[in-house]
Amino acid sequence: MSNETLIWNRIISAVLKMPGVRVHREDFLRSALKGYVGEQKLELIPHVRPYSITTDKVIDQVAAKCINRHTALATTGSVVTGLPGGLAMMATLPADLTQYYFHVVVLSQKLAYLYGFPDFSEEDTDQLSDVAADLLTIFMGAMMGVKVADQGISQLARGVATSAVTRLPRVAITKTAFYPIATQVARLIGLKLTKTGFTRTVGKLIPIAAGVFSGTLTLFTFKPGARRLQKRLKAQKMHFEGADAAALDDFWEKTADASRSSIRASFTRAEQSQNRPHDKQLAMLQAMVNMANIADDLSAEMQDLIEERIAQSDLTDAEQLTLLEHLGTEYSIEVDYDLLACDPDYAHDCVQALIDVMQVAGRQSVAEKMYLTMTAKAVGVSKEQLDEMQSSSRR
Repeated sequence: MSNETLIWNRIISAVLKMPGVRVHREDFLRSALKGYVGEQKLELIPHVRPYSITTDKVIDQVAAKCINRHTALATTGSVVTGLPGGLAMMATLPADLTQYYFHVVVLSQKLAYLYGFPDFSEEDTDQLSDVAADLLTIFMGAMMGVKVADQGISQLARGVATSAVTRLPRVAITKTAFYPIATQVARLIGLKLTKTGFTRTVGKLIPIAAGVFSGTLTLFTFKPGARRLQKRLKAQKMHFEGADAAALDDFWEKTADASRSSIRASFTRAEQSQNRPHDKQLAMLQAMVNMANIADDLSAEMQDLIEERIAQSDLTDAEQLTLLEHLGTEYSIEVDYDLLACDPDYAHDCVQALIDVMQVAGRQSVAEKMYLTMTAKAVGVSKEQLDEMQSSSRR
């Protein structure tokens, strides 16, 4: 291993040990997208990529905010001394290098999650996976414009395209697969760091004057590099298109047993409610309102459909008004699916009503499909029955 590679490995190893360097995918995406999508779509984050619950424009806006924030923090150079162990770390590595790459690593994870990559953490731990250093090294190379790093990102995207978003798949992503690319990138980074002296300068990438970061120069290196990485990650969307459809099927299989068990556990209570048609109507209409709210842009046709169904019901004026007040908001209503689960006719009518809402919307987003799937399971409609109902509605 070359001296240049050893230098970079020393830096990335130190950074990965810093408190706060690991970004939790689900927590970050929930927080970052909260102001852009409704609560129902946020609930899908553990199962799908951001592309499935919001627009490319929103993702780009959130990414830009992250880039601006970390550029500002890297420019001020304040993070190392503010973190536990920061001063001790400064004794072994230049503080400016450490804080700079801390923000590189944190921002790289955030951008990766926004643009569809799975969580970089080890399963059942709060630690970054054993290949995280290699993958983050490749991301750093992309920030520098290293072509081989771009190839590594594309290879990574293909490897994780059909996997669950919660963790890096061990089969597709191994240290052996990415080690050669990461080693090349590490050598190039290390070469820049040692070009005119490790403690005097960081070459063209990170100018240092008298051992102190120049905020202006950092601004002109960090932000363009971050934007370059954003562009490379965004370009991988083609590998993720259609991937969440498979994730939806996988979600169905993984939760089917739990859903059936929940239905069986509550069947006695629901069976006692056979003579409550009013409550069943309410549950069905609540589900329709939830489906409409998932769309974010409530059309006049969709609103007319649901308002007509509400008006035709036996609900009281107060109940109808409450439903109408929820229509078009970002909030979801808690539905008592048990009432529908024990009545095949109502269960079928509820699922069909949701399909009708989706048809009026003129599209079927992953978020809408997932809500339909979860509702069908909750009321006891099988996947085969659901497929047949959807097929019949399209005829």
